[in-house]
Amino acid sequence: MLIKSCLLSVVLAAPLLAGDPYCPRYPESVRAEQIDLLELDRSYAAFSRMARFGAAAGREQTTRSNLVDQHLFAKMAADNVRPASASSDTEFARRIHLDLTGRIPTPEAVEAFAADRAPDKRAKLIEQLLASPAFADQLTTFWANKFKVTRAHENIGTRGRNTFYEWLRNSMVADRPYDALVRELLSASGEVDTVPGPQFFARWMDLAGPVQDSWDDITDKITTTFLGFKTECISCHNGRGHLEKINLYLTRRTRQQFWRMSAWLSRMTFVRWSDDNIGFRPRVILNDRTYGSYTGSVNPANPGNRPARQGAVVEPEFILNGAKPRTGEWRKDFAAILTADRQFARATVNHIWAYLFSHGIVDPPEAWDFERTDPKRPPPGDWPIQNTHPELLEALTDFFIRNNYQFRPLFRLLVTSDAYQLSSRYEGRWQPAFVRYFAKHEPRRLSAEELYDSMITATRTEQPMIASEVGRTLLYANQLPDPTEPATDFRVVDFLNQAGRGNWLAIERASEPSILGLLYLMNDAQNVNRTLGNATATVSSRNRVLQIDSSPVSDEEAIRRMFVATLSRGPSEGEMARVLAYRSGARAQWLSDLQWALLNKLDFVFNY
Repeated sequence: MLIKSCLLSVVLAAPLLAGDPYCPRYPESVRAEQIDLLELDRSYAAFSRMARFGAAAGREQTTRSNLVDQHLFAKMAADNVRPASASSDTEFARRIHLDLTGRIPTPEAVEAFAADRAPDKRAKLIEQLLASPAFADQLTTFWANKFKVTRAHENIGTRGRNTFYEWLRNSMVADRPYDALVRELLSASGEVDTVPGPQFFARWMDLAGPVQDSWDDITDKITTTFLGFKTECISCHNGRGHLEKINLYLTRRTRQQFWRMSAWLSRMTFVRWSDDNIGFRPRVILNDRTYGSYTGSVNPANPGNRPARQGAVVEPEFILNGAKPRTGEWRKDFAAILTADRQFARATVNHIWAYLFSHGIVDPPEAWDFERTDPKRPPPGDWPIQNTHPELLEALTDFFIRNNYQFRPLFRLLVTSDAYQLSSRYEGRWQPAFVRYFAKHEPRRLSAEELYDSMITATRTEQPMIASEVGRTLLYANQLPDPTEPATDFRVVDFLNQAGRGNWLAIERASEPSILGLLYLMNDAQNVNRTLGNATATVSSRNRVLQIDSSPVSDEEAIRRMFVATLSRGPSEGEMARVLAYRSGARAQWLSDLQWALLNKLDFVFNY
């Protein structure tokens, strides 16, 4: 359902055309982000041109077996960009655990990895983590964030949510081919409580408005999630005159072309009902007719959120290649055509790349501009190429398709690359354009779930959580099926909300640090209690401070253990000296203070 009426497009059409060519469906924050990314693309293009016409290109001296490295390091060498040095063992151990399991490693895991002298120990650790249940949990959370299915929606209750979540998680555990998963999801029929897939559609259905609004909303979510570009704007108006500062490709697309894309869903029908007298338990049944097409005819008393659909009687046509229905089962045909299109694999690979490397090869990953992705067809004027490493992206797409659209081979390829394992520290003069070369590892703030799970791992205060009607005990936030959970523990819910989890409904997930979130991490009683070394406090009797304090080790060793447990590394000489100088009173007391301080360091809050 649209947040604001797209009738605003009509009301503001004249001023937009006269002075502001932006589409009103793009809020100021999104505009600013896209302008920043455009400037980054421009700086990359300018630097690359200057390098080619400047000094003789450097040479890549090392033969590299990983295709990621073959492309990235060759490009850096050609443009005289020096990459960062390799990450240290402790830096790598922390990064790979966070990316693949959603939490920092235990100190025992860090110590064992650092002590291992095997030359292939990084590859072995990667295999261990890829095979772990925690990887399936983390990947499930990643895609659940994309699909945004929640029991808090008026059309989906707890049973429907659980049906979808368990199907998604089981698919990740089995490493089910992603194209097969998406085909099942997009062609699913049945009732939300018992069949996985209808929940995705029910999440976006506007049962109070005309059915066309639901088709159009779902179409935009499909193109955004699975093909990497938003089409919501052209569901209200033609692109020309609105999107010139946002997306060149969409300026050439019309509202009628969008209707043809939405027509793939026009034989879909749904009904909402409840099996109790007060409608407390919502249930939606989704099915398809064998007839019908997209029409602009709506009830004039209920026109919906969009401008009138003048003359809209259209048949389905895939917006990227013009494909039309092959049978009368339009949604099944749509699912097959979409997942067979190369852009589906490209967009998926780019999503995973952006997760692991903090930026997409095409950035942002959900705002592809197809007029700027092919270097053989350069965009006009000063528009930069958006696809910064086209040959690499095509090679990765081939790899993903060749490996049956499975995620584990793709993750293995990316994280075993030297490029992924570069340090986040850069010696020498850093330039903004180097971001697009991936010349160092770009730190990112931990997600809400990662922050919580890393905090309880660092402090050794894991506590069981219960999610509604889920038949197993959960310990980690990335095991929770949606942002309403754990419904019975407001302390965990409050932490995750303050850390930017959002709710998949009205509040978007936030990845940037906030003053409120930082103050909460510092001052909330629950967080502080986890760091206390007082056995009478409301904390587990086995927490990290008590564990280290009770060990017969020197103060220096106690400090080192605290650093390893929280930051996955030992202290520097300066840090050790400052902590030793700070000591006062019982060791448990100043170790508590140290634990609190380390949890609030940027080193802890960011994945570097």
